[in-house]
Amino acid sequence: MALTPEQAAARLDPAAFKALLEPAMKRITMIALANSQRRTPVLTGTLRRSETTRVEAGGLRGFVGTNVIYGPFVHERTPFFQLGIEDSRGAIEGELQKLGNTWAAQVSG
Repeated sequence: MALTPEQAAARLDPAAFKALLEPAMKRITMIALANSQRRTPVLTGTLRRSETTRVEAGGLRGFVGTNVIYGPFVHERTPFFQLGIEDSRGAIEGELQKLGNTWAAQVSG
């Protein structure tokens, strides 16, 4: 049986949604990292190995980056992070769809 909008609204739990965000953002940043690493120019491999992710508490923002001092200069010539994120667009949209489906399943219970 379908829920009425009022019933669905009564089941909304912001804490439950927040619990889904951080793991979803971790998956998204790992997808972007994998695609960025494929695009990273390699001379010694140090830059590629240095690439990492970080997700802020709560999962609203995630980052892909490097701490290698010459990383920004290489990125200026070959925007591997930007290209990796663009390559990830379909997979990221899929992760967001899964997030929405999981949230909807919890609400419809």
